[in-house]
This record gives sequence, structure tokens and C-alpha cells, in this order.
Amino acid sequence: MAHDTPDETADAASPLTMRFDLVELETFLAVVELGSFSAAAKRLHISQPSVTSRVQRLESTLRTRLLVRTTRHVEPTPAGRRLRDRAEIALRDLRVLLQEFQVDADAARLRVTIASTPMIAAVMLPSLIHSFCQRYPDVQIQLRDLQYEDVVAKIEANEADLAVVAFDNDSSKLSFQPLTEEDMLVVVPNTHEFAQAGDITLEQLATIPLMLLERYSILRDTLADAFTQHGLTLRPMHQAANLSTLLGMVDAGLGATFLPRTMAQRYARDTRATLRVTDVRLMRSFGILRSRSAELSAAAQSFVRHLQSNFGAVLARESGQA
Repeated sequence: MAHDTPDETADAASPLTMRFDLVELETFLAVVELGSFSAAAKRLHISQPSVTSRVQRLESTLRTRLLVRTTRHVEPTPAGRRLRDRAEIALRDLRVLLQEFQVDADAARLRVTIASTPMIAAVMLPSLIHSFCQRYPDVQIQLRDLQYEDVVAKIEANEADLAVVAFDNDSSKLSFQPLTEEDMLVVVPNTHEFAQAGDITLEQLATIPLMLLERYSILRDTLADAFTQHGLTLRPMHQAANLSTLLGMVDAGLGATFLPRTMAQRYARDTRATLRVTDVRLMRSFGILRSRSAELSAAAQSFVRHLQSNFGAVLARESGQA
């Protein structure tokens, strides 16, 4: 009784692998459709010997005769007809898939995903996005309003092209390009004793419990230095992770907080008042946050230029300084 050798068994169990170029298959289909090697060569803009060589390589790979010459033209063999029928379907589906990939790639190049904190997303970016889309109507802008930590995480994970934020930290993964800066104002309830003063000194500020957003670490350090230089003591400050909580604490009379001018004035209407600290310069820088490892598309680069040209003017208009 005959037994398979180990090599024969492995070959029988292995899937059949054939290597040929799609160009050979397309050349074969052109010959079948036109019934002529010379006509196929003319359509494909190659020489007739090149057409013949491609078909021969395909026949050699498949180990079967695909074409026969008659007195007038070239005809497919039964195997050639089978290959033609299956190949036409396969190539048609492949072309559709490649077109879908191209459409997706084109859409991605024309889509810009921007992350931002809620205040910037609500106050400053809508008009900037509107004016940009009027100039570039084919570009789709996706705006994601997120908490500060989530904005940073999206950029680090390359899940957004860029972010527009006030960024306080150093990062080896991220780059920050300032657009403009804005002074920080004190926000107090409108019933506070200093509410109508307009300005406030550090000495007066030292009498008020202060509260800050957790991410305002640079501001906290600046205040601590300023208090020390003026011989004052900065009390331990309450901190909150989000703005709504912080403003709720202000409204409850637990103390005062600091916000950039535009944000402070927007949220100070009716129930709150804003004050400028006269003897220390308190500023916050707004800018573009990007991943150092990702390249911007042409559409994203255009939006960056639009921000650089217009962000400061929008901020000034919203803060009433225009």
C-alpha cells in the first residue's frame, strides 16, 4: 500500500497559491473582449509582443491554455471563458472597492476634527468655523466640545486633528502654538461688597476665599508669588474640575474665582460681577494644541491659518474690546 510522504501530505493540505499580476489578467480580458492581440495592444498602449508575453505568463501560472487563434481572431478556450466570467466579476468588485477607498481618503483629507473646551467651542469657534466654511465649502469641520482632560487625551491619541484651548502644561507629545492671550478677572456674586468696585487689589483679594479650576495651576503659582511679594498670605484654595461646579460655589457665597475675560463677562451676567486685579498681571494664553507625531492635512493647515488670522479679533469682539 502506497503512503504519502510528509512533503506530499503538506502540499495536499496547503491552499493553492498562484502569483500573477493584475495587469496580466486585465490584458487577457482585453484580448478576449477585442478578439485580437494587436487591438488589445493598441488599447493598452503597449506593444503586441508585450501583450503576448503577458498572456503567456498567465497561462504558464495557471498551467492551462486560455486562448486559441482562429483564421480571423482570437477565441477563449473553455478554461479561458471560465476565467473571463469570474475575472470580470472580481475586477468589477475590486474597482468598486478601490473607488470606495478613494472616496473615503478624499473625505478624510477634507474633514477636520477640532477638540475644544465647552466655553471656547460655544463662544469663539462657531463664527470662525462659519467664516472658514464659507471660504472652503468642501471642507467638513467636526467640532467636539469636551472637558479639558478629554481634549488633551484626544490630541494625544490622534483622535482629533487639533484643539483650541488654553494650555498650561508642558508635554513631550504635544505642541502648543499661542494665538492670543486674555487677562483674568475675578468673579464674585453681585451681592459681594466689592461687586461694584470694578478693580480690586491683592490686599483686598487676600480677604476673600478663592476657588480655581483644577487646571489653572500656572495661575495658582502666579498668585502665590504675587501674594508673597506683597507680604500677604494666600489661603488654601478650593478647586473644582468643571466650570458649572465652580460657579455654583461662587453663587453660594463660598468665595471668588478667576476666569478669562471673555468667559468671566459671559458668565457674570445678572447674578455675578467681575473685578480686575490692579497690582499683578494675570493672563491666560489661548492657542492651538497638536500632536507632535501627526501631520496635518491640507484642510487642517488651512484652518490653522484661519485661526491665526482671526482668533484674536473674535476674542476681542466677544469680550467687548473690539
